[in-house]
Amino acid sequence: MGLIFSLVGVLPDVSSVFYFIASYLLLVGFLRLDGGSTKSNIRRWARVIPTAGVAVIVLMAVFTQYHQAFASAAIAVVFLLCFRVFNASQNHVLPGLRRFFRAVLAVHAAVMACQSVTLAYNEWAQLGSVTQSFTGGSIAAHIALCITTSVLLPFILVTQQKLKWETLANIDELTGIFGRRAFIRQANERLAKEDAMSCSLMVIDIDHFKTINDEYGHPTGDSVLKVIASELHSELDDSHIIGRLGGEEFAILVSDESKLEAFKLADVLRKKIETLEIKEGNASVSVTISIGMTFSTSIEDTWHSLFNRADTELYNAKSRGRNQISPRLQIVA
Repeated sequence: MGLIFSLVGVLPDVSSVFYFIASYLLLVGFLRLDGGSTKSNIRRWARVIPTAGVAVIVLMAVFTQYHQAFASAAIAVVFLLCFRVFNASQNHVLPGLRRFFRAVLAVHAAVMACQSVTLAYNEWAQLGSVTQSFTGGSIAAHIALCITTSVLLPFILVTQQKLKWETLANIDELTGIFGRRAFIRQANERLAKEDAMSCSLMVIDIDHFKTINDEYGHPTGDSVLKVIASELHSELDDSHIIGRLGGEEFAILVSDESKLEAFKLADVLRKKIETLEIKEGNASVSVTISIGMTFSTSIEDTWHSLFNRADTELYNAKSRGRNQISPRLQIVA
């Protein structure tokens, strides 16, 4: 292959092919980074780009004087695709780094597009060395931007993988809320930072959940858990912490609210679940919840002391007939 290029006098322009392939490899890296959120048509184009791009660059190098301009345009298109893939990806990257990286990709595409236009005009107008300084500068910028992108991409991949592991460790996979360990850790941190006497704990259990699993099957039971977690979460604000303790049991830590306000919130949650009709296939399931509550009575209260009291109240709510809150409080409408 090297002999053929030497014979046609285009050996110096083989570098265009290598630049293009290097740019394409960055695109492959971004496609692996995005986690499947990129549209399928971009992925189809990505599979065609390397073969088609290299073939056209080689053919143009043999038959026309515009091959370098075309190579620069092809690289600009690749970086535009990198920009689109990164912009559409659902990766969890620090906002400042994300904006900087988008700017790097956009500037890279713009530099290569300008270089393409300059090279094409240079060949058309036969300007010779007039545009050499600009071309040299754009090539230097291309190399610098390639190095910047190559350095940042692995850092983003490592950061994303770390966040993924942290999410798997903290978030209950089925419901999307905190798992038991993460919830207890968050609750202990909240109790340590704030006046413990301003906190309330709700322990929530789905009534007759085993019957739902036995009658409708575990997939329907999973749907019930997901819907209830979502409905409970939708009624809370940023100061509340919600988690799944295991099975059909959830917990909510409420801070900076009075006992009456916490009871009212619990009653809103109970009534909301009571009115739900959860559809799964041909099945329509109605569910209720029982809630055990407790309130901090001492700055020495911990998660364990709160949970033990709330769990006792949950047992009382179930023994009195379920679909209720314990201890009882008269809610004035």
